[in-house]
Formats: sequence, structure tokens, C-alpha cells
Amino acid sequence: MIDKFQASMLGYAIGDALAAPIEDVFRTPEDGAAAINFYVKAFPSHPVSHLSPGQYSDETQAMLLLAESLVECGIFSVDDLTKKLVDWYHSQKKRSEWRFPGNTLIKSCRKLAAGTPWNQSGHLSAGINASCRTVPYALAFYKSPVLLKDAIEKSARMTHTDNRVVGVALGMATVIGMGLENSEFAPDYILNRVIEKSQTFAPEMNKKMQQVKESLRLEPVAAINNLGNGGFCLESFSTALYWFLKCNGKFDDLIIGAANSGGDCDAIAAMAGAMYGAWFGMGSIPERWLGQLEDVQKIKQLGCNLYRMAAPQN
Repeated sequence: MIDKFQASMLGYAIGDALAAPIEDVFRTPEDGAAAINFYVKAFPSHPVSHLSPGQYSDETQAMLLLAESLVECGIFSVDDLTKKLVDWYHSQKKRSEWRFPGNTLIKSCRKLAAGTPWNQSGHLSAGINASCRTVPYALAFYKSPVLLKDAIEKSARMTHTDNRVVGVALGMATVIGMGLENSEFAPDYILNRVIEKSQTFAPEMNKKMQQVKESLRLEPVAAINNLGNGGFCLESFSTALYWFLKCNGKFDDLIIGAANSGGDCDAIAAMAGAMYGAWFGMGSIPERWLGQLEDVQKIKQLGCNLYRMAAPQN
């Protein structure tokens, strides 16, 4: 079980690090010639061109921040998370720490830094960042739905107040939890569980999951065009879920395909990698992805610590 916690965290970071250098709203899935299959350095004018191959973006920075808060406090603490977000905001002034964060995240953290209460700092946005960063909650609270919902809802609303980000986060947490519980890998069952757990906050999830089901019969370009690959949480989560269900347990197929999805590809690949890891564990992630990945040992240790938080619930 512990290896699934580590693999989910590492799968997230791998997907982010692989895709971040090619994230570009003008790139489309049809750009087959531009496909990458391992870590690369971004071209000189790209916002993360100062990063080395294997370094992650703000998606993983935020995810690790949430994990560290959980581990240090032993529970979800809105006060500690507020402090960490403020510290992270100030750290972004250093070139080495700046990882191309989204406007909504930065604006909300600026308000927190100015003393705005956490429940008034968010903006009306349905961007994916607030959903995908909640992977640590999905792991630590997979046996405690009340704690899971509370942590996801409060942490999301600190930056993004649209209810759909909560619904998407709960949908992703459902897939991760099913993997940890060794559920049957049956797409219809997985999609139905996502709808069940998320549609209170995201009524459109029923329609999106039907689109995912239909897209599984399509080739990737057609599927991505059908589902969308933008920063809107329902789009990027649906495409990540497509790759997860399509990969047949093959990590390289999943992570490379998701990273080359175009649009908000770092979030798509990160979520796909996190879901994969929770189902298939460390043994299914080829070693070659770990050698250049930033903070591998730190991420592994956080996975262990999150497992220890979750274990008493078993």
C-alpha cells in the first residue's frame, strides 16, 4: 500500500515535469511532430526556460505545499495552509523558485499576504489548479469522506470559489481512493463513481463522464478535441481521466500521451500520473523517470508520511 502513496505523488510530479516545458495554449493535439517522450528544457522564450529537464512547475509546488502542511500538522489546518501559501507567494519573487503560477493563484495569495481572511481571498474561477493540487488530501483521507470533503472544499475556496473545482477534486479523489482500495479496473464503474461523488458540486460531470466513455473508442486527437484540454477544471480532468482509462496499465503510454495533449498539459499529465500511481504502484513506474526528477526523495518521504496518516483509518 505505501508504494501506491509514493507512486501517486511521484506520478503527479513526473507528469508535471514532463509537460511543463511544452505547456502552451496555442499548441494543439495535432502537433504530432512536436511530441516529446522524455524530460526536455523549454525553448528560450518559454516562461519556465530557466528550469532544467526534470524540474516541476507550480502545479507540483502547490501539491507539495499541501502535503507538507498535512504532515506537519497531522490534520488539515486552514491556518497553517494560509501561512504556507503566503510564504510560497513571497518565494515566487526568486527566479529559481518561480514556476509560472496561474493568475488566480497569485492574486489570491497576494490577498492572503495582505491579511485578507482565507474565506474571502478566493476568486470566481473554475481553473484546474485548485482541483489538481488536492492529491495529498485524496491520499491521506481516502477512508474518511468527511475530512476529505472539508479539506478539499476549504483549500480550493482559498483561491478558486467556483463550486466545480470542488466537484472535480472530489472526482479525482474518488479515482485515487478506488485505486488504493484495489477496486476493479472497470471504466463504467469508475466513471459512475466519479459522477456519484462529484455531481453535487459539478452537475455537468454526468455529461462529461459520458463524453469520456465515448472518447475511449476514439484516437487521442479526436478524443482530446471532444473533451477539451484547457485550464477549465472539467476539461482538463476529463482528458486526464481519458488517458488513465486508455493506458491499459502502461505508464509510458499514459504519461507521454497526457503530456502531449496540448493546452494545460502539465495539469493533465500530473492528474493522470497521480491516478495511475494510486492504482498500479511504484513497480509500474519505470526507473528512468526518477533519475532526473526534482526532489524524488522528498516526494517519496511525503508519500510515506501521508500513508502513516491514512493507516490508522484502515
